[in-house]
Amino acid sequence: MSKKIGILFLALLLPLTFMSSLLVPVADAQTTTPAVCANPSSTDIAQACADYAAENKILAQLQAQLATQKAKSGSLQKNVNALVAQISSTQSKISSEINTINTLSLEIGQKQKAIGDLNTQLDQQHASMTQLITRTDEIDQKGAEYVLLSATSISNFYKDLDDFFSIKQSLYAALTRVKQIRGVTQTQEQQLQDKQSQALDAKNALLSQKSQLATSQKQVQQLLNSSKSQEQTEAALVAQQQAKVAAIQSKLFTFAGGATSSIPFSQAYQYATAASNATGVRAAFILAILTQESSLGKNVGTCNRAGDPISKSYKNVMPGPGSGSRDDQTAFLKITSSLGLNPDTTPVSCPIGGSGWGGAMGPAQFIPTTWLLIAPRVASALGQAAANPWNARDAIMASAIYLKDRGAIGGETNERNAACKYYSGRSCDGRAPANSFYGNNVMALARKIQADIDYLVQYGVSRR
Repeated sequence: MSKKIGILFLALLLPLTFMSSLLVPVADAQTTTPAVCANPSSTDIAQACADYAAENKILAQLQAQLATQKAKSGSLQKNVNALVAQISSTQSKISSEINTINTLSLEIGQKQKAIGDLNTQLDQQHASMTQLITRTDEIDQKGAEYVLLSATSISNFYKDLDDFFSIKQSLYAALTRVKQIRGVTQTQEQQLQDKQSQALDAKNALLSQKSQLATSQKQVQQLLNSSKSQEQTEAALVAQQQAKVAAIQSKLFTFAGGATSSIPFSQAYQYATAASNATGVRAAFILAILTQESSLGKNVGTCNRAGDPISKSYKNVMPGPGSGSRDDQTAFLKITSSLGLNPDTTPVSCPIGGSGWGGAMGPAQFIPTTWLLIAPRVASALGQAAANPWNARDAIMASAIYLKDRGAIGGETNERNAACKYYSGRSCDGRAPANSFYGNNVMALARKIQADIDYLVQYGVSRR
């Protein structure tokens, strides 16, 4: 399969504005009128074009319905996510309130223990005060003379009396202080209990809010599940309608000359003769190139066909925007879109030997980026609005123009070098001996085809 590498060097010389125009995003192929429908040449084509337009209209309606349903599901999903976030936030608040309650319970317990210790101190102070009161009553009842007489001396008496009253005053002060501390501690305990009660109320309110949110989430989730189910139903309808459109596209592809069957030799010769007259490239040499490339259209590629695995999709066999080299994928989408072809079911070549890049198109096996460069010249040479790489007539004219650019005029040596350039971008010289096989094969085919042409011209029938 030809890679047409040489055209890349030409592309580097083109104005950047022109190159950028080749890489603009392409429209969906299903919204483009196929080129073959511009001027239908038969009632079959006209009917297929009418069916294509009608089914595409239905497809657009189904896609719009699906988009609306997806938007509804998306909105419901956002609501579910918001409710889940609120429930999570509420649960965090509940956990915070529980932590607060536990902390307050611990502080209340500490205050209650402190109050108990203070009560013990008060009991002790009360016992001491009881003894002092009893002693005071004794002094009051028996008088100072009794106390004086019981003392060993007057000095001891006054000293004992002073100590007594001093102790009494200290006990009163201690008792007052302990009562004050207990009062403050009891107040603090009451405040903590009030805070704990408030935290419990807040927790209960949050639990109620969480329950309500959970109920709302359940209801919205049910709506979301129903919406998703409807979305799947509508997606299935879209897929069915896309299959209908693809089937019509396949029919239009055949009408446009994209059938994967060998081109009859007499017809191929007719096209090659017209291309030779337009370019000066020998007809037999043109047909030899197409025979080498695709056996005159019989083998246009076994990748990207309907039913092929994803590994054979154009997205995997062609270099794309991120490949670091050329962007055949964008070019391929532009080509199929302009021709009204389905990019997912239009056949292209697979990589040679399972490695490297594939993606060559049609009987002449042009890669998409190269085709975009040469297609306007092909259309102009044929006097038509657009060129189709899968159309035999277009492909043969494209090969002739491309070969002329590679120097395929002036004898077999030039043809052989042009063939090697067609294959790899290089001549059949000592710098690229590995490519010489291609030029040798093409020249051998050209000699046989020339003999077939001579027979056809002499006898009026093809011996193929």
